[in-house]
Amino acid sequence: MVRLVNVWDSLRSSFWFVPTLFTFAAVGLAVGLLALDRRPGSDELAESRWLYAGGAEGARSLLSAVAGSIVNVVALAFSITIVSLQLASAQLGPRLLRNFVRDRGNQVVLGTFVATFVYCLLVLRTVRGDAGVGDDAFVPHRAVTGAVALALLSIGLLIYFIHHASTSLQADRVIAAVAADLDEAIEAIFPERLGHEEPAADRPWAPPARSEAGTAVTAPAPGYITSVDGDTLLKAAGEADVLIRLARRPGEFVIAGEPLAWVVPGERLDEGLARRVARAVMLGSERTLIQDPFFGFEQLVEIATRALASDHIDPTTALRCIDRLAAAVAAVSERRLPSPYRRDADGVVRVVAPAPTLRDFVDAAFTAIRLQGSDSRTVAQHLLETFARLAALRDRRELHVALLGEAAAIRRAARRTIDDVRDREAVDEAFDRLLGAMAPEVRRIYEQAAA
Repeated sequence: MVRLVNVWDSLRSSFWFVPTLFTFAAVGLAVGLLALDRRPGSDELAESRWLYAGGAEGARSLLSAVAGSIVNVVALAFSITIVSLQLASAQLGPRLLRNFVRDRGNQVVLGTFVATFVYCLLVLRTVRGDAGVGDDAFVPHRAVTGAVALALLSIGLLIYFIHHASTSLQADRVIAAVAADLDEAIEAIFPERLGHEEPAADRPWAPPARSEAGTAVTAPAPGYITSVDGDTLLKAAGEADVLIRLARRPGEFVIAGEPLAWVVPGERLDEGLARRVARAVMLGSERTLIQDPFFGFEQLVEIATRALASDHIDPTTALRCIDRLAAAVAAVSERRLPSPYRRDADGVVRVVAPAPTLRDFVDAAFTAIRLQGSDSRTVAQHLLETFARLAALRDRRELHVALLGEAAAIRRAARRTIDDVRDREAVDEAFDRLLGAMAPEVRRIYEQAAA
């Protein structure tokens, strides 16, 4: 199933899959309408006001005009869009291009254009003879009318495409689209929500038994870990009666020859088991959101840091990213993060994997922005106010500790880099409000440490 999910994600991310489906649909439509036009008695419908009623020469001209126009429209529209994307990606980040390719609206528009072109070519080759000349003349009235309908549809989609392309390149729209993908990934990766109780602290990443180092299964090629098939690993470990400790989590890069996992005890690792483990850890040329929510955080952080580091500093874009990142952290904090241990039906630990913590998510969301915007009162104050809202929303000690650590670093940096006294005082006031929103235990520990 994990492998199928990877294949589906690759198809979704491609710019050819939907146009290919539409092309096959156009072939089927052309064949179907031509078959109807060849049926006896079809000429009687030629004078219907809804069908094309011209001759062969007019049909050829019409089909040629539609096909030629569609090619020109495709070339013009997408060349202009690519130029716009290049300019936008320079400001918002190169990952914007991937989002454009994944956009279903863009795929449907391109698919309709290509399908219309292919349809016209298929119908054009069947038109025979001239008006009133020859007994073998054939004018597919229904099929030519279908070409007119597809041309009108293409015009409507061209107008939609121009509007969609111009609005989808706006910073707020890009941020919202990335955040929506991140929310969807969090829902899929961490489906289990917490109750009202504070969850038990995660156990450290160490196997409870068989603590020897084991024998490594190495990466066959360099690449990013896109996903891990946990069920396959669990089954393989149970059949071989071993413990498999994964070296890295999805989203991390491995070099060819680096350990993907260790098998304990090492003497039970044979060629078949090594092959099964290596196939269960899927590598790709780029990161995806299949099992790597940190990739979504990284995209939003990149947009924010570019906005703060550009020649024309744009703090508003950075604030929008902080808001979306806070929503993602809130979504993660209400879910039960997975245990590093996977057990078989008998309760025996078979797989140990690096498990993320709330602190990892807080660091991924806010650390880079804190460092880039350390000299900006606007960014520092908004971060602290966002932390206070998160602390009031989620009563989890681990989250509060992580937020307070980031907040303390923000205040230290503000005192060091912000020159204006009033700006420093505003940051201090925001920090005090955050401290008031913290859990009493966390606040007490911080005050004791500060004293």
